[in-house]
Amino acid sequence: MEKMESSLKNMLLSLGSICLVCAALLASVNAMTANRIAKVQEQKTERAIAQVVPAFEGAPVDTTVILDEAEYLVHKAMVGDSIVGYAIESGTAGFGGPISIMVGFSAAGEIYSTAVISHSETPGLGAKMTEDESHFRTQFKGKNPAEYRLVVGDDGDVDAITASTITSRAFTSAVKQAYNVFLAATESDSDAVSSATPAAGEGGSDE
Repeated sequence: MEKMESSLKNMLLSLGSICLVCAALLASVNAMTANRIAKVQEQKTERAIAQVVPAFEGAPVDTTVILDEAEYLVHKAMVGDSIVGYAIESGTAGFGGPISIMVGFSAAGEIYSTAVISHSETPGLGAKMTEDESHFRTQFKGKNPAEYRLVVGDDGDVDAITASTITSRAFTSAVKQAYNVFLAATESDSDAVSSATPAAGEGGSDE
């Protein structure tokens, strides 16, 4: 076999061929794993919803809320025609990277529970926020953010994880963000109920 002449043109052709092959392989792997990754993420979300709201029937009713030009998905937990809880995914930047949590609220606006979906915090320090029964997580349960100051430190009511103030503040900020989305969602629900209720003299009986 005749040896290819060493030249800039041949080098570029060889490198281009290698890049095309690598790109094709990466695309194939991505295509094969995309559905599986999406399914795993969907299962994680479903588990998180079940952890943060009271027992409900069927599948949650999902609605979208736009707040500060960002879009949030609100999962409404239902029993019959009544909403028993709201599960809201929220996130922010922590010490090691993005933090994603699910925050559950009762219909009255109290924090029912929280769940960590994903994070990159330091093991043994910020990662302690994943411990369901830790004081850091349990201190939020049953609190109404209208009265409970969602701020870490002297200016707020939240106790930080020892040696993990940045993570604690990030988690608390995500909870507060979720509460603001909850307020927007419940206001929207109230408006929908009001608009569906006939005004005096409209509809109803002929009496």
